[in-house]
Amino acid sequence: MENIRKVWDQKGSKTAILQMLRVHGPMSRIELTQSTDLSRATISVTINELIELGLVHETVLRQSTGGRPATNLELVPYSHTILGADLNHQTWTLGAFDLLGHTIDKVRIPFSPLTPEAAIQALVTEIPNFIKKINKSPIPILGIGVPGLVDTHNGLLRSSAVMGWQQVELGSLLEQALGWPTVVLNRSRARGLSECRYGAGKDYRHMVYIGIDSGIGAGIYVNRELIHGALGGAGEIGHTTVDAEGPLCPCGNHGCLQMLSAAPAMELEARRLLRMGAHSSLHLQPGFDLQMLKAEEICQAAEQGDELSSQVITRAATYLGITMANLVNLLNPEAIILGGTIPKECPSYVQTAVKVMRQRAMSQLSTATVVHIGEFKEIGGALGAANMALDRHMSFSFFTQQSSLAK
Repeated sequence: MENIRKVWDQKGSKTAILQMLRVHGPMSRIELTQSTDLSRATISVTINELIELGLVHETVLRQSTGGRPATNLELVPYSHTILGADLNHQTWTLGAFDLLGHTIDKVRIPFSPLTPEAAIQALVTEIPNFIKKINKSPIPILGIGVPGLVDTHNGLLRSSAVMGWQQVELGSLLEQALGWPTVVLNRSRARGLSECRYGAGKDYRHMVYIGIDSGIGAGIYVNRELIHGALGGAGEIGHTTVDAEGPLCPCGNHGCLQMLSAAPAMELEARRLLRMGAHSSLHLQPGFDLQMLKAEEICQAAEQGDELSSQVITRAATYLGITMANLVNLLNPEAIILGGTIPKECPSYVQTAVKVMRQRAMSQLSTATVVHIGEFKEIGGALGAANMALDRHMSFSFFTQQSSLAK
């Protein structure tokens, strides 16, 4: 909150109020006064100006029993548009959103080869076409989420083992190509920001998001603000050690969480057990090929009672639960949001992880921590990235100008 407030202090009362309503949702005039440090007179005058501009409106909270009805102030839906993009498996998901997190439209943009140049060119080429399609001039900023270690402060992708990229200045390259300020952040952090503000975590101020797919990444949110860390690495729980004698990770360490709890780890363990002769209904699937076995099939078989698949799920989820317990003891979040394909497709994975978390964390802390499944799919990364761009570059002038790409 303090970091965002410093930006607000520099940019004026209109920006301060718009940002507060965007990040924290509907608020009363009294709450805005307390949260922004603006005077009641300034709040009153500024709110009236924002209402006249069609950016803010009032909503009645409850029926009045006498006197003036209690009201909240909210942003007007679909008044303005922001853009964000999420990179996954040689495909961008580009989305347009309003300031309340509603998706206006989205498009998938494949590219080849897997190089920074090809990725940037594909995105830059499609954005003007996308703007014409939505027929609405967006605020001229862009947020992108990418897998890997990202220095958001400098727009630098330090490394991404998934893509084989290293020291790529994505922010400056896109800014040069588009002429827009561009913010780059880790894909899991971006997806978590969407859950924090608009999804499963919207009712909490302090939460942790954990995404479990082919890897495991996380985001830490305090007062709905993402914690980056010195180099942008806050949330790299996939590379925390959960078994000192565990398998070697590409990062060079042994026993990293993602080597034991992510989708590839589940696939490897199931293949090992099957090759050793363990019985499983997985053998009965049409066209079964051991080398092609996927985590989604293991999850489905586990939910149908397959013993081997349940064993694999329990092993993977137990390590995640241990990590969640450590997070509860270390950060004391109100909520942990589990996103990604594995939690969405495998209830037993989530149940086991939560059970282990509650067994291993301090009881008073774990009892007070709720666990929810994320609501957003792939669009969450684009939405979170767009929000981070607006957090960083919010200016009231955005609401009085048009994007040159839309002309």
